[in-house]
Amino acid sequence: MLLEAIIVCVSIVVGAIAYSKCLLCHIKYFYLGAAYHFHDVLNARYNKIDLPSKPDKVAIVTGGSRGIGAEVVKKLLQCDMEVIIACRTISAGEKLILEIRKSGITSGRAKVYKLDNSSLESVRGFAKQIKADYDQIHILINNAGIMFPRAYKNTEDGYEEQWAVNYLSHFLLTSLLLPLLNAGGRPGECSRIVNVTSCAHDLGTIDYDYIINCSKETFCTHASYGQSKLAQTTSTIILQRLLKDKSLNVLVYSVHPGVVRTDLFNEYALLGNNKWLMTMWKTPDRGATPIIYAAMSKDVERKGGICISNCKELAVPPLALKEEIQERLLELSLKQAHLKDLFQYL
Repeated sequence: MLLEAIIVCVSIVVGAIAYSKCLLCHIKYFYLGAAYHFHDVLNARYNKIDLPSKPDKVAIVTGGSRGIGAEVVKKLLQCDMEVIIACRTISAGEKLILEIRKSGITSGRAKVYKLDNSSLESVRGFAKQIKADYDQIHILINNAGIMFPRAYKNTEDGYEEQWAVNYLSHFLLTSLLLPLLNAGGRPGECSRIVNVTSCAHDLGTIDYDYIINCSKETFCTHASYGQSKLAQTTSTIILQRLLKDKSLNVLVYSVHPGVVRTDLFNEYALLGNNKWLMTMWKTPDRGATPIIYAAMSKDVERKGGICISNCKELAVPPLALKEEIQERLLELSLKQAHLKDLFQYL
């Protein structure tokens, strides 16, 4: 009886600590959202880009069937590109193409490929199919993501869902497609990788014990999301350094699209049930603009590794610049993605 009582007490204490941490994260996110909404308003005049004709280019957009991803697809088609919509549900991608065509956009070529970012097997299968169908890729936009799921979920590979979908799957996909990206780049006009991150990276930490041992008991949805986004931003810096060391014609950027009203917030109870609170936020179209800027603008041709928001460079969190964190993140990511090194497929 005594042992059982001790176990119950310890469980209550651990649960209370976890709850208080999540509550604190919750409060921090509200503050962060307000601050970056103000940033969007102040910098709205910079958030624009021309859409040049690029009929010989091929682009991939993960999570391209909805939200910001759908707007990115639309803009790339307006540039007369061939655009690959990588999404979980083929019919959703096909529906988007019909809607875009009905809107009057007839330029470009669009295709839909199945990709489930919660499965590393699916990532490998997608990359294998792309390699069979293409010998060059010019733009890879790692956009697919989930945010603030209410319940803890493990992927089939054994990783917390936000970590796997937002970060690890894209880390693996980038490595698998580097041969095609390298083939598509040339001096003065490099291929580009765009990691769609978030201002949430400011609140993220890279807690290796949490990443490896996260469970239903220790899960904090806000902390997990910030961690996945900090990992995206950090890996952008790591990859650009390694690409430069190998003199490859590939550039990589991270982009905070802004505080955008999309269905990603459906899981966030307060906002999902009170959509009027989001009326002043960026539209998905405006959120897609800095992503297109990172993917195409000549202004950043020699500035790989930076973070962009509202078509301007954005300071990255200090943690993303720490070499120790970069090295440990790279080591862990390679291990989890079952890679020997980032360039093993080149």
